[in-house]
Amino acid sequence: MAEVIVLGEDPSDSIAEVGEFFERRNGGFVISDRLLPRVRTYSADGSFEAAFGRFGDGPWEFRTIRDVAEVADGRIAVTGAQNGAVTYLTPDLTPHSMLLIEDFTSSMLLPFERDFVFTGRARDVNMVAEMDGIFHRLVGSAVTWSSWNTLAASKPYWNALGGLHGAVGGDSVYVMAGLLYPATILNASGDSVGSIGTPSPDFRRVPELQRGALAFTAGEGAAVQTGIVIKELIESFDLVTGMDVVDDDYLVFTVGRHDPAKPWFPFKQLDVSVEAYNRHTGEKLFENVPLPEGSKVLGGGGYLYVLLDAEIPPWRIAKYELLPL
Repeated sequence: MAEVIVLGEDPSDSIAEVGEFFERRNGGFVISDRLLPRVRTYSADGSFEAAFGRFGDGPWEFRTIRDVAEVADGRIAVTGAQNGAVTYLTPDLTPHSMLLIEDFTSSMLLPFERDFVFTGRARDVNMVAEMDGIFHRLVGSAVTWSSWNTLAASKPYWNALGGLHGAVGGDSVYVMAGLLYPATILNASGDSVGSIGTPSPDFRRVPELQRGALAFTAGEGAAVQTGIVIKELIESFDLVTGMDVVDDDYLVFTVGRHDPAKPWFPFKQLDVSVEAYNRHTGEKLFENVPLPEGSKVLGGGGYLYVLLDAEIPPWRIAKYELLPL
């Protein structure tokens, strides 16, 4: 049985929807609000500790929170500022500093050694063709390498139907597109040193479509027919909705599907099951382990954290411990 914790709340500052999650080294965690520009910290038992954030385009303000993480020195890093800066907060969520990474806007944050690896795009559209990859290594305030691209980016509609995932374990960075197996393993220098992951036999791969296949055409009947085609499409395939390192030894994939009740953008992804690998050897340890209906995998760390009843407060998080290898 998993331990279940209930998030404490400030009645005057309630969570609208649980967003990005990161387990802290002290056993607590930091969570963003998916709908509000707020970041909150909690102790290991779910007690509310502190909150920070307001909507805006100025310093210490956010349009939306893209990611949160705790870096090596204990500061909380947040992305989502309009200017693309990484916002650093102290452990108790008071303003510390802001870092504007030259030439990039940042999104996903993966703490790595003293700094982090991040996903980001070039500020200048003319730089896009010159970029060597989607994931970038930050050391101090400088990007030291860019690495890894995905075939999914060249497929019609795949950018909308899937997403990118990343995780860090030891001196390895694991990256993948949610529509494609396997995950790629990068070393500390950004070099591809192998891959990991084999889908279960019943994993349904996304079909390849021709550009324009889902375009709306004139007339109410044609629009309805296009909607039916899109609904049938998103019901027809599976995807990886998350990737996490748990207890340092496990690489866990969350397998999901699109919600057929939301057959148009923004699509809603449902977490269905998990599978795990020994990240050192690549051995698959288990697959098709079902998740509680309506739940969402938040992230890894010492445990695999799963939000139960992901759309209904009170917000309850199950901590699953994976058995030693």
